Amino acid sequence: MPAARIGPIEGPTVLGTGTAFPPLELDNVEVLTRIAARQGKAMSPERLAFAAKALESEYGLSRRAWSHEVGQPLDPANELTSVDLGERAARAALSDAGVGAEEIAVLLVATSSPHRMTSTVSAAVAARLGVRALCFDVRAGCAAGLFALSTAALYVAAGTGPALVIGSETFSKVIPPDYKDSVMSMADGAGALVLGPGEGALLSAYLETDGSLGHLVNTPGPMPPTAAAIEAGAYFLAGDPAGLKEAIPGAYLAAVQGALGHAGVSAGDVDAYVPHQVGRQVVEGVCAAVGISLEKAWIAPERHANVGAAGWLVALAEARAEGFVSAGQRVALASVGGGMSWAGAVLRL
Repeated sequence: MPAARIGPIEGPTVLGTGTAFPPLELDNVEVLTRIAARQGKAMSPERLAFAAKALESEYGLSRRAWSHEVGQPLDPANELTSVDLGERAARAALSDAGVGAEEIAVLLVATSSPHRMTSTVSAAVAARLGVRALCFDVRAGCAAGLFALSTAALYVAAGTGPALVIGSETFSKVIPPDYKDSVMSMADGAGALVLGPGEGALLSAYLETDGSLGHLVNTPGPMPPTAAAIEAGAYFLAGDPAGLKEAIPGAYLAAVQGALGHAGVSAGDVDAYVPHQVGRQVVEGVCAAVGISLEKAWIAPERHANVGAAGWLVALAEARAEGFVSAGQRVALASVGGGMSWAGAVLRL
């Protein structure tokens, strides 16, 4: 199956980054308590503490933020949307970059959880920011952020001016409340970056999709929604968890190896690896398979859990803010998402 290989594209540079999260942050004990209550089970404090510690040790899961209380009725008038979180992350990135909203020429939003069936999250975010620019959404599951980055780099290199790339998710509204793994691992959040002309480069991007694997994770309900599908819970995340778990490591490996190979660099040549924070085991496994030293890998799923298309954007923003990566360094990126799509990239910051 052919993959798209892009780069090198000299010039596109990360000028600023930002993040945003809902105020409701829950630790493992709090979520496990909610799950037990929903199932009508009682768990002792000792058992809760043991289960919470096991989740952190095995998967790196510790905290997650939700805009919606999973398992409760939706309250659209009072719950944050992907537009709200995207706007906040974008404002932080623009401030960090020292770039005004009026300077943005392209605005892309990567999301799997839009606020409306039609129109775009990007246009809604642009209206709030006062951005008058080309706007469109990118839908490629958790890989959408890297699809968006590659697209933005092409626009910047073509001379359009700065691009604003946003990943924003509110998965809490579609998490199946009776499926423990999703409740524990999925979360809400947004990350953004401003990409503009400078001394940086997109040295490579490797992008691939296999639609025959789309059944592994999806929301099966038809659009527009029907009363019967809503009643059946068809708008919650569903699929084949075991099949997805089996497919993810190979897709990450293909993405990282594809990006490194197209850039003409080895694992030892990159200064850092900042992937989507899908789980500690996955990140460590890819590092071992590719030959990336764990000291070079940003591994922090305990902070926010899986925030979908915002995952690597949030990771890069935090790694950059804390000095883990800096200007001039070569940084490998990777993400795998439903659809299924997977992507890797090598950036020179």
